Amino acid sequence: ELYAHSTNPEVATGDGIAAAIRAGADVADLEFFQFHPTVLEGKADAAGLVVGDSFLVSEAVRGEGATLVDEHGRRFAFDAHPDGELAPRDVVARAIARQMEAQQGRPVFLDATHIHSEDADERAAFLARRFPTIDRAVRERGLDWAREPIPVTPAAHYLMGGVRTDLFGRTTLPGLYAVGEVARTGVHGANRLASNSLLEGAVFGARAGDVIAEDAASGSWPVLPTPARTAGRGADTADAPAFSRPALQELLWDDGGLVRDEAGLRHAASVISTWRAQQRTPVTEHDFEDENLLLVAEHLVAAALARRESVGAHFRSDAGAVAGE
Repeated sequence: ELYAHSTNPEVATGDGIAAAIRAGADVADLEFFQFHPTVLEGKADAAGLVVGDSFLVSEAVRGEGATLVDEHGRRFAFDAHPDGELAPRDVVARAIARQMEAQQGRPVFLDATHIHSEDADERAAFLARRFPTIDRAVRERGLDWAREPIPVTPAAHYLMGGVRTDLFGRTTLPGLYAVGEVARTGVHGANRLASNSLLEGAVFGARAGDVIAEDAASGSWPVLPTPARTAGRGADTADAPAFSRPALQELLWDDGGLVRDEAGLRHAASVISTWRAQQRTPVTEHDFEDENLLLVAEHLVAAALARRESVGAHFRSDAGAVAGE
């Protein structure tokens, strides 16, 4: 929940990564944050305010033939890539973000009204059968995607970085293991593919379980070597709005999100530095979560500043586009 638009639950507040940082474990690749292109916002309440979780609309819908259109009905994804809506996630997400910016923030639309059948009732039955969970989420939001395009936005989805481990979950701290989405194993590179999350739990969970007892019995607790460190960039404190979780999420969305540059990242770093300097000792669970989010945000922005080139999900507009885009 570092970003204003996110597929992650509210309880995902970076606690594991923050705890590892405070303990002195190495983290890596925090700049590689994947944004899913097509997400439905939470449901609107009676006052029109968005409530509830955002909902991811799978690439499978676009694979079935749904298209992305702007507010005038034009397919715009081909402006960014010859594969259009079926280009890699990061390319499509940035194409949507650019189009939304051109529309003063108004959403783009996912149009499934032309797939399977020209008859809307038949199409509705097909969508409900083919995508039952998505169909239910769409209809819970009062939308009929068999008859009208539905509004979508990119949203923060998956962090390829995290606590640095070897291929058995060992970290740089003796006795500390990390598996799951808190870990940075390196297998996802800079731009995770879809549907390979089984690696995190089933594969690396099992591998870590296999070696923990053996490592403990050895009496030496093998650890991952710590790489040579480069000098970090300090951040000056600056005037900043009052801290709140939504303010942090908007800051990262604007300055550390899909498209980044030196000026925006330095602004984000200075505001986060100010907020951290103003922090009081946490008392409530919410306070601890805010502290963890700020700590992870600080390290994410520092990593994004340090990597000047565009690689995978990390895109620097002041460093040129990635190859093929």
